[in-house]
Amino acid sequence: MIVVVNGAPRAGKDTFCEMVQKIMEERVGPYSCRIISTVDFVKEVAKFCGWKGQKTPKDRKFLSDLKDILTQWNDVPYKVIISSYEECKKIWKQFGYDEEKCLYFIMCREPKEIQKFVDGMGAWTLIVERKEVDNLPQSNHADSEIHNYHYDIRVKNNYSLEHLKISANIFVEQFLKGEKL
Repeated sequence: MIVVVNGAPRAGKDTFCEMVQKIMEERVGPYSCRIISTVDFVKEVAKFCGWKGQKTPKDRKFLSDLKDILTQWNDVPYKVIISSYEECKKIWKQFGYDEEKCLYFIMCREPKEIQKFVDGMGAWTLIVERKEVDNLPQSNHADSEIHNYHYDIRVKNNYSLEHLKISANIFVEQFLKGEKL
């Protein structure tokens, strides 16, 4: 199952996906859940240009602009994700996993990019929401457009980490049973 994940900065996207990944590895096995971002490759290019890994508003705008350029030029971030997914499927096959019981999370912000994954890969969409960060001003269009999409799944992260872990457990349980998420 491919799931495109979005949410405001500091909403808990990485934390939720890492919790799901840990649960999946305990229940299914190692490498049964992969987390990748459409900006992973962009960050590598940015480092080559001198970016030091900070996440200031100026840095976030730089990464957003660089991703836009790479997307407009040759759809590079999308193609990198497709290639990574194909490699991941090979690993699942080597481990003898049922692909239907493996998860592939794609972190992506832009609604047009999200829709490409839905149309091209049959992905589901998920947003992690957190009241205290959802409506903060953003430094770039990618962060400010997160609510401009209708998501299949909503995860509320307004309480403790333990509550988020319960949500992750429920997500995995429903997924592995083949229930509607």
